[in-house]
Amino acid sequence: MVKTNAWEQCKLGEIGNCTGGVSLESEFNSEGKYKVISIGSYSENSTYIDQNIRVNFTEKTKNKILNQDDLVMILNDKTSSGNIIGKVLKIEESDKYVFNQRTQRIEPKKIYNSLFLFTLFNAPNIREKIIKQSQGNTQIYVNWSTVKEIEYTIPSLKEQEKIGNFFKAFDDLITIHQRINIITNVIFLIIDFWNL
Repeated sequence: MVKTNAWEQCKLGEIGNCTGGVSLESEFNSEGKYKVISIGSYSENSTYIDQNIRVNFTEKTKNKILNQDDLVMILNDKTSSGNIIGKVLKIEESDKYVFNQRTQRIEPKKIYNSLFLFTLFNAPNIREKIIKQSQGNTQIYVNWSTVKEIEYTIPSLKEQEKIGNFFKAFDDLITIHQRINIITNVIFLIIDFWNL
């Protein structure tokens, strides 16, 4: 790590313990306890999509159970445009999810704020670094050995917390406004229906 004033340069692979997923398809069980995070679980706006894929605690899944504040990054994309490659999800609750193949788990060190890292890694200019490393044609992918070398500039933990909380509040505000717009549209539809 190179110190530059209050901000530090570091590589993705230095941010914490990083573990690759394995194929869990043989463990799928509709009655399973854990939700499986795989390629279809990542939305373009970095939110989790529940595909109703589940597994139970087994020898194969026990080391793939995620903890609160873990981050998971998708290393492939079903399209050539890279809409989700490099997208990151932040785990909000322990003992609820497991990660599947082509997903990288990142367990940030205590000097890093996972909310800040979630915001940083999903920023378009940051994801562009990952997309530039991609390979393939109709379905693109990146190798963790390449992605872990990408450098980021990160502030002190106190600044990370402030930045992460700011963007979380901003994101929540956008969500509220989207709900208000949906409700307003529904009201207008109802009014239009009754005026027919």
